[in-house]
Amino acid sequence: MVYRKTCYDTCMGKLRFRFNASKFVNAVIYLAQACPNSTKMTICKQIYFADKEHLLKFGRPITGDRYYKLEHGQVPTRGLNMLRDRAEPADNALLERYVTVIGNSVHPRKHVDKKVFSKSDLEVLDQIVRRFGKKTAGELRRLAHQEATYLESEDGSQIDFALFFKNRPESEAIKNLAEQEQESRDALRPYAAE
Repeated sequence: MVYRKTCYDTCMGKLRFRFNASKFVNAVIYLAQACPNSTKMTICKQIYFADKEHLLKFGRPITGDRYYKLEHGQVPTRGLNMLRDRAEPADNALLERYVTVIGNSVHPRKHVDKKVFSKSDLEVLDQIVRRFGKKTAGELRRLAHQEATYLESEDGSQIDFALFFKNRPESEAIKNLAEQEQESRDALRPYAAE
């Protein structure tokens, strides 16, 4: 299944974020360098957990990708399309310059450019490596299937970012702030580069 780039303004839910292809590619490099034997599934699951953790702590995900509920769990759609060489030509070319994908295996070609990340992005990516870096694809899949984002979303549908906050009352203030900042993100949208 291929997911096409959709209009920013038609995303479901109150929270919407802008996908950053450079951050996605560098997150792939970061995780693949830190976690030997990385696959498309392990990378996608680790990025899901990283985006979720960063959103809960800081009010925004790292990559800004949209997640869909598919058979194997929550999938960062534009990122997976890049890993499958099914994305927009510019996104495919960006990934191809820095990462080699052979079958399901993911291999970095270059070192991560840490300048694309904030200090908090790197902090969360480090946490994800420590927490999930040695888990297999099957283990990560089982963990992801226990999440509210999987359990409470319809098969094949886009996951509402509000579900990332489900059962996390300590993050309610961050959720409210992220929702309040949505108006600013929407107002700045016409001025942002794709």
